[in-house]
Amino acid sequence: MSDRTPVTRFVHAVGNAASYLFLLIVAISAFEVLMRYVMGQPTIWVHELSIAFAATCFVIGGPYVHASRRHITISYAYEKMPLTMQGWARLLSSLLTLVFLLFLSYAATVQGWQAVQHAETTGTALNWPLPAYLKSLFALCAAIMSVQTLMHVIEDVERIRRRSYPGSKP
Repeated sequence: MSDRTPVTRFVHAVGNAASYLFLLIVAISAFEVLMRYVMGQPTIWVHELSIAFAATCFVIGGPYVHASRRHITISYAYEKMPLTMQGWARLLSSLLTLVFLLFLSYAATVQGWQAVQHAETTGTALNWPLPAYLKSLFALCAAIMSVQTLMHVIEDVERIRRRSYPGSKP
């Protein structure tokens, strides 16, 4: 998928911005260590916030990697296939991924909506609405990945039609 598509540019911008949350996790964890071991006043919010930030990065990482098809693959059999067959295998993989992601998007949206409707919270001393936030974010990211996969399917069909496969000479 081309980096010029609006979806890809949006996903990369959000992913790059979200990556700074890892630095924030380190900073607030260092703050917790200082407060706990130097000042003798541990916090009650650092752990929960760190988990929320890490989960946010993890969920956003799916669409980020999927945008450029840089996810982990087992390519041994694929690389042994003729280029024409690779194109068809790639299309089949994209179609199966699309079906999976459509079901996942539906299920995640139902759960996210229920979590928001019931104002689902962590149940901790802080009782933040993190489950509602994370479930909603997961549903959004699954929907974005569905759109990305549909774009991959279109790209795969076009490559088969033109007989222009990844790895082939132009």
